[in-house]
Amino acid sequence: MASVKKRTEIALKLCGGADKAYRDQIVKTAKKLLKMNNVLIFSHRTPDGDTLGCAFALCRGMRSLGKNANVRCADEIPEKYSFMREGMNQQSFEPEHFVTVDIAAPHLLGNLAEEYEKKIEICIDHHFSNSFEAPMKLVDAKAAATAEVIWLLLCAMGVEIDKETASCLFAAISTDTGCFKYSNVTPRTHMIAVELMKRDIDCAGINFKLLDEVSRAQLELKKQALETLEYCCDNQCAIVTITSDMISQTGASPEDLDGISNIPRSIAGVECGITMRQINDGWKISVRSSEKVNASDLCGKFGGGGHKAAAGCKFSDNYENAKKQLIDAVSEVLK
Repeated sequence: MASVKKRTEIALKLCGGADKAYRDQIVKTAKKLLKMNNVLIFSHRTPDGDTLGCAFALCRGMRSLGKNANVRCADEIPEKYSFMREGMNQQSFEPEHFVTVDIAAPHLLGNLAEEYEKKIEICIDHHFSNSFEAPMKLVDAKAAATAEVIWLLLCAMGVEIDKETASCLFAAISTDTGCFKYSNVTPRTHMIAVELMKRDIDCAGINFKLLDEVSRAQLELKKQALETLEYCCDNQCAIVTITSDMISQTGASPEDLDGISNIPRSIAGVECGITMRQINDGWKISVRSSEKVNASDLCGKFGGGGHKAAAGCKFSDNYENAKKQLIDAVSEVLK
């Protein structure tokens, strides 16, 4: 069987290559994973397609090598992602090793942070704002989704990527790129997608279920959110608001909130779209932006972070104060 180094070189060649430093990182991380058994893999709280796709793909890959592995998340996994864990029962073992995927900061472990933050051995991510402290980190900010990194690692580890694993990775990439339409997409993103599609996965079905299909509650919530739409900063910024009452009235579930944050940014002429969602202790902010506004830097001013075009933060403040601070910050950037 080919060495980890050779398998890494083959995988990187398939998707456009990379420099020696990156190849060495992949090799080092793959070797570390191959030495592990009884592994607990964490996805972030309020899980999305990338963190879950990565977690279940890595878990399937580890199990295919005869290792014990489970996935753990602080929050309930939305029904639409249930296909990722089909045929995967929880294994019974005492965890010895701990890995995070697509988790940019310890607090994103949710209510599991206190117990596991200091136990994490490997942090695999693609957020350039990653602040996690772990003995080993593999953070590729050029990757459109953390799933790109997981694909490389599985190849380097000698995992035979089956249809189920490929479906997890494709779903992860598709959801984190808006079905390959966001600016984070690179030639490597498409090349890896091609390799996944060769496993005869249901690309159309995955895309429809995760990106197009909506519940009646979600549609009603979008309708109410649109009624709150307002513009500022010479119409270059648009804001929508989702209150707790709106969520209660529509019967919307946490997964019904997906996609709403993209609405204000989709308006012609808007450089920065902001969604303000009421939570127990204040407001959760989602920012989507153009090249003119670095969403991660903007949210970083308020203790948040993320990607250049998509980021978030929180305010433990009243609505008007939170909104004013956001508008002032966006106005300063647009000047």
